[in-house]
Amino acid sequence: MAFKNGGYNTFGAGKIYHHRSGFLDQRGWDEYHSRSQEEKDMAWEMNGYHMNDVPRPTSQPNIPYFIKKGLPSGPALHLEWAPLDNDKEKEMVDVIRTQWACDVISRKHDKPFFLALGLYCPHYPNYAPKKYFDLYKRDSIKLPDYKTGDIDDLPPAIRKNALNKMKQHTELEESDAVKDAILGYLACVSFADAMLGRVLDALDASPYKKNTLVCVWSDNGFHHGEKGIWGKHTLWERTSNVPLLWSGPGIPKNTKVPTTVSLIDIYPTFVELCKLPNKTQLDGVSLAPIFKNPSKAKDRNVILPYHERGGYAVINMNWRYIHYDDNTEEFY
Repeated sequence: MAFKNGGYNTFGAGKIYHHRSGFLDQRGWDEYHSRSQEEKDMAWEMNGYHMNDVPRPTSQPNIPYFIKKGLPSGPALHLEWAPLDNDKEKEMVDVIRTQWACDVISRKHDKPFFLALGLYCPHYPNYAPKKYFDLYKRDSIKLPDYKTGDIDDLPPAIRKNALNKMKQHTELEESDAVKDAILGYLACVSFADAMLGRVLDALDASPYKKNTLVCVWSDNGFHHGEKGIWGKHTLWERTSNVPLLWSGPGIPKNTKVPTTVSLIDIYPTFVELCKLPNKTQLDGVSLAPIFKNPSKAKDRNVILPYHERGGYAVINMNWRYIHYDDNTEEFY
């Protein structure tokens, strides 16, 4: 809504944010792309493989973890991965949404526009065209550093939760499927990268190349067996370390800034750089001054809320303090 109030035309598609089922909020958007009424009705589940019009592998479940346990197939199996026929690529939701975004960029715009594209990949189930799986050699994949006894010193409740989730990692190891699981994730990362490349190519071919600000980020990180976890929902580094990339007028090229920032800094940065109206006190910090002089960037403490009330982490470049709702703590 801020961009619309600031005089921009607004376009959106994909996994940008979640809604309750039965209500897809399109206020603030001039156009919000939904490929079907079913997608609109499912609301927050609109993102990936919950619909009936998406390509799937010929057999489901597809991985040893589920086959061994005799589990049935489902719309979003955790730890499921599979290559899809390359000729099915055009039917995949991320491809459809990416093409729509490219079409929006190619239009003639008579006023500034804001375009948000939320890609589903990499997200379970890790389905991608086979050509992206073929980019990697399974046996050459380097596994994360799994440390024996890594959860022994965790607070009791967190250790119990980690032990329960560690069963998945143990079964993947017993099935010699850990590298296959990571291969599926890498394939989907490359698939998402290809979609981003199509959007950037469309921007390069448009009249808006030199006056457009681009921001790319992920909503969360992901554990691939570290501390026995496959997934997110932790306060550890694997969950909170996400990509955040900026490009556009006045932003230095090929520059990496190591200081700690937060995703809540994205909106204040847009407010300043895009001259959006704002009359409220924002929790985040504009990154615009860092773009002007990256060498002057200073580290700061960032707070990461937990999904359970009362839990949080305070993070900077060197330290991580974690507090849980039962008043237990971790310090790294």
